[in-house]
Amino acid sequence: MMKMNKKQGECVNRVLILCVLCVPCFVVAEEAPSLELLEFLGDWEISESEWQDPLDFMQDLDALDAEAQTAKVEEAQDAQ
Repeated sequence: MMKMNKKQGECVNRVLILCVLCVPCFVVAEEAPSLELLEFLGDWEISESEWQDPLDFMQDLDALDAEAQTAKVEEAQDAQ
């Protein structure tokens, strides 16, 4: 393991301090979210701290779409 002398240690400390100073302490939003967006997001909340996953609805729609395609194929086969 390599040992650092006092000068190298001071240099490393300065670099670490500069890194800490360059990192922002907090993020500031450019603008507040609109009321419409907040209401939309609130619609996904089922109860206190329980949220509905929008992808669950997509899976339901995919199943309905598959059923509709099957019905169209069956109708086309019956028509022949």
